[in-house]
Amino acid sequence: MNKYIRSINYLISKKTQNIPHNGKSFFQHLVGVYDKLRYWQCNEDICFAGLFHSIYGNEIFKTVIEKDRNTIKDLIGNKAENLVYLFNQNRYQNKQLKIISLANELDQTYIQVIDGYFDNQNILENYFYFRDRVPWNFNGSGNDENKWRKFKYDLNFKSKIEKNLKYNTENILNNLNLFDLLKFERVYASANPFGTVHEPHKDYLKDSKGGITVMYYLNHDWNLKFSGETVFFNNKEIIKSIIPKPGRIVIFDGNIEHCARDVRRDVNDLRMVLTFKYKINL
Repeated sequence: MNKYIRSINYLISKKTQNIPHNGKSFFQHLVGVYDKLRYWQCNEDICFAGLFHSIYGNEIFKTVIEKDRNTIKDLIGNKAENLVYLFNQNRYQNKQLKIISLANELDQTYIQVIDGYFDNQNILENYFYFRDRVPWNFNGSGNDENKWRKFKYDLNFKSKIEKNLKYNTENILNNLNLFDLLKFERVYASANPFGTVHEPHKDYLKDSKGGITVMYYLNHDWNLKFSGETVFFNNKEIIKSIIPKPGRIVIFDGNIEHCARDVRRDVNDLRMVLTFKYKINL
């Protein structure tokens, strides 16, 4: 019997399929992490460590499935088991563990919201810079260029504000232990008045490794009644809706389907966002 089948039989024998875990079973989550690592073409030890990553329990997943390390060593080998053990001590201490952690996060609908990163002065500077100083182009984008149109500006990092935003983005990704697993792809600002169409979309093609999107809301003032929220979908259901609060930053798995809602008819301003995209680079 091969290693994978023996591992699956073990997890089923421990009734991991009956343990709830973020809207699915713990068994489904473990297999989902393994599948991501395999798709990313990680080596066998990393893949099997992902399959068992929380088997010993940790500060987040407190259920201990197995206490005997030798049992897991017999199933997946010493190197893979050691990664499992280290993962539950500090999952960010080396690149291998960070890769497992990334697969773990992305299997759980990764959407992070950061508020309070900028002070009011920075929010105003960013707002007036993008509203008044950048050379916006009005063009088509998305699946149907005749329907999905917006103002767009591709950053060139010649200004201090643009350089600072790139530095801030790299600092945020580094603090989230993601930066050294990613490769910068592109960055652009976009702006929408009332009346534009926003189709649900994913930021990465299905056959790619995927990536992380970092999105800044650039408006200096926003009322809940203005609408314009970013909506995330899963299986045709809304899983999260985020208001474009001034200075708010959203970091998310670019493979989650999402779109911007139109602003209310009487909103006398552009809804502006800045989007950094980073490909997974292992």
